[in-house]
Amino acid sequence: MVPELVSGFFQFLKLAPRYLIALGVMAGALLFLNPSTLEQLGVTNFADANREILGLTLVVTTSLFVTTLFADLLVLGMSLLRSRNNLKKVAYRLNNLTEDEKQILRYYLAENTRANTLRVEDGVVQGLKSSGVIYMSASMGNLVEGFAHNISDFAWDYLHKHPELLFGSTDTYRTDKHPRRW
Repeated sequence: MVPELVSGFFQFLKLAPRYLIALGVMAGALLFLNPSTLEQLGVTNFADANREILGLTLVVTTSLFVTTLFADLLVLGMSLLRSRNNLKKVAYRLNNLTEDEKQILRYYLAENTRANTLRVEDGVVQGLKSSGVIYMSASMGNLVEGFAHNISDFAWDYLHKHPELLFGSTDTYRTDKHPRRW
């Protein structure tokens, strides 16, 4: 009997918050509606006989809903904070580019495109990828020309606002895609 109750309680805890709200509203209605309304609904005897259970249900569902809401808000806040920190890291990285990195990023702005074909074994490309400035956008490619790499939305916007970050010792840009001969 006890293991079944414990199992039932844990199944109850797994309910989605919308079910907890519905259960809590029903318990609250049976507890707090005026007697004439309860009588019209035909639940007066049930509400009177199960007042303690309804009260406990209201307290438990409200507590679980508030806890779930708080946990969701905490997760959202942490996600926003993590995202903000990642954008700060990308901005810092864009302000401290090497000449080789500038050449890769110049291609995006010079050609007004968000895609570039780059070799994946290149350390400069991997550095830009690991810092979140660019990302590999397609798994189809080849080892000679490379794979498609897109610039992140944040880096695209940031470099358009601060094109001076791409000024360097050269004015060339780089792609690893070979021109078609036909």
